[in-house]
Amino acid sequence: MSSHDPIDNLPTDEILVKIQALADNELPESEIDSVLEAIQGSYEYREEYAALLKLRRSLGAGPAGRPSEDWLAKTERKISRRLSRGIGTLLFIGSAVALLAYATVSMFRDPDVPRVVSILTAGGAAGAAILLVSAIADRVRERKTDKYRGIIR
Repeated sequence: MSSHDPIDNLPTDEILVKIQALADNELPESEIDSVLEAIQGSYEYREEYAALLKLRRSLGAGPAGRPSEDWLAKTERKISRRLSRGIGTLLFIGSAVALLAYATVSMFRDPDVPRVVSILTAGGAAGAAILLVSAIADRVRERKTDKYRGIIR
């Protein structure tokens, strides 16, 4: 190394950080030559650089022992999971619709409730039901045409 290189005056741990940045291709181009000179001039730095390059190559090949598919994707494809989710959704929506229908019919049958309130409540319940059916239909349509269906978000 020449005495005018800025890396000469750095502590060892900072030089090692720069060597790591070089191995990761993150070192600014203006510092590459001085770091390469430091690597050439020191056995410790050469060993560190070689170890980092080896690690980088092994990581670049993909993580070791990684399962072929993500566990969450497998869980989502299980028939029991899909069936239980479908039954739960159906029970929830069915109960909500039945409750709204019962409340609306009960309001029409009660002579103490003004007709205007019953009609407005029925209109609100019908609007909520229409929005719910529309949202479900949109979701079903979207799921059928989703080009990213197999990708976990």
